[in-house]
Amino acid sequence: MKDSIVRGELKGTIVCIHGNSSSNKVFTSILNCTKIQQTKITLDLPGHGSNLENYKNHSDFSMLFFKNKLIDYISKIDDDILLVGNSLGGHLAIEIANQIKKLKGLVIFGTPPLKKPINFKEAFIPIEALQTFLTENPPEEAIQNAAKIVSKNNNSVATIISDFKKTNPLVRRDVAKDILANNLENEHEIFIKLKIPKFIIAGELDYSINLNYLKQITEDCNNYCELIKLKNCGHYPSLEKPNEFIEVLSDITKKIF
Repeated sequence: MKDSIVRGELKGTIVCIHGNSSSNKVFTSILNCTKIQQTKITLDLPGHGSNLENYKNHSDFSMLFFKNKLIDYISKIDDDILLVGNSLGGHLAIEIANQIKKLKGLVIFGTPPLKKPINFKEAFIPIEALQTFLTENPPEEAIQNAAKIVSKNNNSVATIISDFKKTNPLVRRDVAKDILANNLENEHEIFIKLKIPKFIIAGELDYSINLNYLKQITEDCNNYCELIKLKNCGHYPSLEKPNEFIEVLSDITKKIF
């Protein structure tokens, strides 16, 4: 696992997991901020970003593969943990949560906790951009259009496109396979039952996620979950609204640690 680490002065470690065809660049604002004094770790999943070359000949990018890699990495951290996951990274964070011994909190964004069998139509809003992120080798025009749809910040679009192209295409193939084969855990059940503080950050202009579904999940958690909405923001709050996201995460770390 490729990582970037900034050691903190206070107890607690924040582990950030990016999404499908993305990279730890979506968390650059977190890594660089001085407002949050805990240790901050941003990961590049296998086949993504700086971890692309190491896995250029790799053929298994299943959910199980990613989960095992994350559990192995995080289990070596002797500290209280706050997991922060975006999109696929949020799904992975939910699915490994029960196996992280010192997990003190969970933050997800661009991630509706899914039921089993997968309730794709209930949790997501069908848009063409989603299919691009599940297509092994989409055409250039589709990549460009998808980036513009999922992000409401023009400055973020170039990063999203660059990350997409620096991802092993088999990642998208295998994520799609796992969805079609119903190979995800019952994330809804896991998320609801986690007796730790949980936070769902939602971009109000993230047209891929059903906001009403997120509201219902928050209610089902019986005061263990908070839904935080960011205005003029799409699927990548930490990238699109870095200052607002840092403020939110800073408040969360004070509650968690």
